[in-house]
Amino acid sequence: MDITKQCTNYIAESIILVILVNLGCYFAMQLGGYDLLAAQIVGTLFVLVFEIASVLVWRWVALKHRNMLPSFFTAVSGFRFLGALLVMTVWYLATGKENIVMFLVVFFVFYFVSLIHHSIFFSRMSKRL
Repeated sequence: MDITKQCTNYIAESIILVILVNLGCYFAMQLGGYDLLAAQIVGTLFVLVFEIASVLVWRWVALKHRNMLPSFFTAVSGFRFLGALLVMTVWYLATGKENIVMFLVVFFVFYFVSLIHHSIFFSRMSKRL
């Protein structure tokens, strides 16, 4: 199995998923009249940063320290969760209570799509390794 190729596939899949979620947000803005642009930008950046960083670290661990893969999966999940908490806290402190609900809805959609993609992809990779 070519780990570098799988890494590239993961990044491409992540970008496609982010585009699809953004299209869904765009349609929600058009149909419901919501202003979701800021939440979309934050969600997109969060997902892309965490997805790309995690797959690059995974590539390094899979190539050099394969016995550490279980610890890697646990660490990535923890860091993603802590990162999400940090983003939500900063958003709340920056914008206030009235803007947090719509942000959370959009951010959770991005977060859960990223979490599901990560879980499915790396469960397949674990079986192959």
